[in-house]
Amino acid sequence: MVSSMLLHPLQAKSVQFDYCFDRRLRCIATRYTADSTDSDSGTPSCSFVFTSGISLLQETWIPVIKELFRLSSQSPSSVKIRSAWVIERPNHGEAALINAKLLKEHYSVLFPSLQYASAIHAFLTSDFLSASERNNLVGVGHSGGGGSLIQAVEYGLRDGHNIPLRSLVLVEAPFIGPEVWPFFQVLYDAVKRSNVRRATRWPSKDAAMKWFRTHLPWKTFSPEVLRIVEDTYFIPDMDHPGFITTKTAVEQETACFVDTTGTHLLATSFFRTIADVLPTHIIAGSAEDFWPPGVYLAIVENTTQVRSQLASVTVIDDVGHYIPTVKPHDLAATVFQTVARKLPSNLSKL
Repeated sequence: MVSSMLLHPLQAKSVQFDYCFDRRLRCIATRYTADSTDSDSGTPSCSFVFTSGISLLQETWIPVIKELFRLSSQSPSSVKIRSAWVIERPNHGEAALINAKLLKEHYSVLFPSLQYASAIHAFLTSDFLSASERNNLVGVGHSGGGGSLIQAVEYGLRDGHNIPLRSLVLVEAPFIGPEVWPFFQVLYDAVKRSNVRRATRWPSKDAAMKWFRTHLPWKTFSPEVLRIVEDTYFIPDMDHPGFITTKTAVEQETACFVDTTGTHLLATSFFRTIADVLPTHIIAGSAEDFWPPGVYLAIVENTTQVRSQLASVTVIDDVGHYIPTVKPHDLAATVFQTVARKLPSNLSKL
């Protein structure tokens, strides 16, 4: 958990829960609130649930969440934020430590996106959300976290559950389908080669952060996010006394990214069936710095095809795929402007 100094002025409380895709794993969700959360009850309100892209621990959302609460406090007549939940990937961060044995035994090669979707679904259908939080719940997903959030909605509809999302914000979401499979196969090989060469242990946090500040994508992260990385990403390396390593094993990052089942490519086709009833906002970066050119072309084509169904499309300048960690304040301002518009109050919950 992040230190109180970096967390201030927020408060955080984490909960653990079980979910089962093919084996029972534990997951962690953290609820962030501010001192003024319960004030001004007559103001329209909303809560958030955030899902992360691969390799990003849940704490890296804190700068975005802080700024959202700050904007809300400065515009009290606009919208009140009750809370912001972040659901950790089950093989990332503290959740990875809890699940370490099962991850090593069964998921050292592949950890499909449907695992994260199953965990999100379990949380959204649990009793952790209060009635007021469920009333106007905004889902915010970055990268593949957005795809898993969509898949969690699909799970809920298929199983007859009431998924309490009233709107959806997809940040740098890969609107892609099977047409990009050849590009992904090449990308998978590149990711595997790169991750095999990555440093995984250091003699100190200073040495670790020196490495992170000189390697992509971390060297592009904002100073605020890098301080959180330094505070939350590392644990003692039990196999090499005197060294530290990351909570999330690099093998698990690879296992998430190299989803050879292609399940992550199915989210777009399902999304087309709900876009008319679930107000969805797309936020993208202006720089094409992550996916192969063919994937970016597919994203543009797919987004254009559903543009009439989308609530809004916003491009943030001078940033690429890692908007939440590179420009957290810009992203928070865009998200706040999105939800500060009239909150949907006459829509049936999915």
